[in-house]
Amino acid sequence: MIHIEVSAPVYPTENPEKVIKAVSALFTDMKIERKVIENIAAETGVSPSLFLSGGGGLDLLVTLHGLIRREEIIDSIRNKVFNKGLSNDGLSVRFLLNKQAAFVGIPNIPAQKESLGSIEVVIRADSQEEMERLFEWLLPITEEGRPVVEVEMDYVERS
Repeated sequence: MIHIEVSAPVYPTENPEKVIKAVSALFTDMKIERKVIENIAAETGVSPSLFLSGGGGLDLLVTLHGLIRREEIIDSIRNKVFNKGLSNDGLSVRFLLNKQAAFVGIPNIPAQKESLGSIEVVIRADSQEEMERLFEWLLPITEEGRPVVEVEMDYVERS
């Protein structure tokens, strides 16, 4: 079974509703929890004042799946993220998405650490085979930027 965790820090200079909109633009229908971070550093603007998080199953990736195709960035995402973010055991992958680009519905991998933080996504699978099927669905092999074969979402969690 696939499990997705999404989180994002919100700094004092950011509008929390805009960060929520950014996360929601990529992960539709995810219930977002807010956790207030109370510490002295938050007053200086150095640390986040709020932390947003949510999670769920494979259905959370449906919007992202469509946006990656709309923007024609399958190869870019696969090369920047999934080739580098896959855990040693092959059971999880971690990647970051830019909050500003997400706000307008564009999945974008930041080139470097962002001063106001990024949206962090962690995807876990029960087996390496399931993770491979997830890649085949979300980021299939392409030819001239188009998927060679598109598989359905139910293909991912087959036992």
